[in-house]
Amino acid sequence: MARTKPDPNAWTPNQVVAYRVALARKLRGWTQERAAAELAPYLGARLSPASFSAIERSPAGGRTRQFDADEIVAFARGFRLPIGWFFTPPPVFEEVSVLTPDSRPHGLAPMLLIDGILGTPDTIPEWELELRLWSAGPNVVRIHDDGRMEDLGREVPDVHDRISDLLRLRTRLRAGELFGDTTKAKEVLQNIVALLDDLDETANQYEAAQADTNDRSERSATE
Repeated sequence: MARTKPDPNAWTPNQVVAYRVALARKLRGWTQERAAAELAPYLGARLSPASFSAIERSPAGGRTRQFDADEIVAFARGFRLPIGWFFTPPPVFEEVSVLTPDSRPHGLAPMLLIDGILGTPDTIPEWELELRLWSAGPNVVRIHDDGRMEDLGREVPDVHDRISDLLRLRTRLRAGELFGDTTKAKEVLQNIVALLDDLDETANQYEAAQADTNDRSERSATE
């Protein structure tokens, strides 16, 4: 049986992370050597030039660098970017799909990763609940063996506003996916609303004129 040739425009999540690592380095204006030095405290070791090059070559195919959660957290800290940055697929116009074991050989729509980052109406409620539980209570209290309570005075950040920001961002992205340029889409929708208002006004005028004509006809018939 002939082996299916991989689709070069279908990237695994690991390839997306590698693509973003390369982009993050360029965003910061660092050489590979500088980036390796900046990341070393968070990775616990310094990436060799060969290792860094292998990461940046991963999106082009060949051997794909496999990342673990510890490394992605280290990248987020070292490059000072959110973890979601590293799972954000390339821009839509590059037409890169997301390759998963159940989607070979051509992959799935990249919105799959955006949904994974920002959640969906089906998955956000559970996450929101956990975030709210995590941030519940203004202070952290330690209870000692003798029953004495010690207020550590450590305030827990309120994440409620961040949840709302994520929901708004997801809505904007979904609107962009459906309508493209949302500014133009808004203008189009406003024009449609104006057109419908005009049509309603025209219909009302027609109905009024028709009623007046009928009324006159009835009066003429009785005279």
